[in-house]
Amino acid sequence: MSELRNLKRRIGQRIIIGFDGPKVPQEVLRLDEEWGLGGFILFKRNLQSFEQVLDLTENLWPMGGGVPPFIGIDQEGGAVHRLPKPFTVFPDMAHLGQVGSVSLAYEVGAVIGREMTAAGFNTNFAPVLDVNTNPQNPVIGRRAISTKPQQVASLGRAVIRGLHDNSVVACGKHFPGHGDTRQDSHEELAYSDADLERLRAVELIPFHAQFHKAPNLDLLMTAHVMFPNVDSSYPATLSRVIMHDLLRTELGYKGLVVTDDLEMRAITDHYTMADVAILGLEAGIDLFMVCQTIDKQVELLEALLHQAETGDYPKQSWERGCQRVRDLKARHLRVIRSIDRAHVREVVGNREHQRIARRLNDGK
Repeated sequence: MSELRNLKRRIGQRIIIGFDGPKVPQEVLRLDEEWGLGGFILFKRNLQSFEQVLDLTENLWPMGGGVPPFIGIDQEGGAVHRLPKPFTVFPDMAHLGQVGSVSLAYEVGAVIGREMTAAGFNTNFAPVLDVNTNPQNPVIGRRAISTKPQQVASLGRAVIRGLHDNSVVACGKHFPGHGDTRQDSHEELAYSDADLERLRAVELIPFHAQFHKAPNLDLLMTAHVMFPNVDSSYPATLSRVIMHDLLRTELGYKGLVVTDDLEMRAITDHYTMADVAILGLEAGIDLFMVCQTIDKQVELLEALLHQAETGDYPKQSWERGCQRVRDLKARHLRVIRSIDRAHVREVVGNREHQRIARRLNDGK
């Protein structure tokens, strides 16, 4: 393998992409052939029926240039539920806070993990670890477990353990906290007035609780939120002050950091993909997520390549991010050749799983 091809494959492992439709588009296959992509995030637009879901994940597994890809969804519950029937449908996670049961929270995570694993997924971009502190928040609300930081910490931890015990990588989001904003970062750059003292007392508690007790949180998603009392220059996703100084140095986080979708308007209205590559690497981002368009995905890959070849980003820091990706995949991602359809039918939406969903829905 040529030196350039090898470099492209290493860069490709740093990106997670989305695409349209129920099958892997030819342009995505070509992109993967060139770059060896790190992973894929699927949405309702990709997941149309039970059998089609299995066919799609089965076709994604051999991709990644010989390295198993992350195959993930946002399977939170409530409004953020991606999988079609007969997959078990859970209510929004605010129900967990209302019930307050650690054992039920574990069961919920375990059921979601069991069904995802059977269907060929290995990553859940959940749970939400934001604290629901602002009733005017248009994007978090009942996606959050609770208004109480310690309750989000303990119940979120139980969900993470349930996912982990069923071979799914959990991703806590949105660091350092999206709960106290009045804007939806899908549509515009969100703002929070919180300073470091406030963050330490409230928003950081659920995240920090996952960092130093097994199973440690392996994956953390950033918030496209400005915290001008912490960093007046950049949103959290692109802030070295927040992602390196606070997350890595002060809180001691050792896992992978993935951005929220870089095609959300909080980013695209203010930054190019070249900006994102420079600032994201400087901030300490390990995985860059681009969920929509192939042009933006190529633009980011080429910007990362440019930084690797000519930028000022230290080689040892670049290697550290690549190594984190390799290590997590080596620890957690199994390699599958085909999905056992009979097993999936036994697992997905079975009576026990439906019973647990009803318990949560009924508040018991």
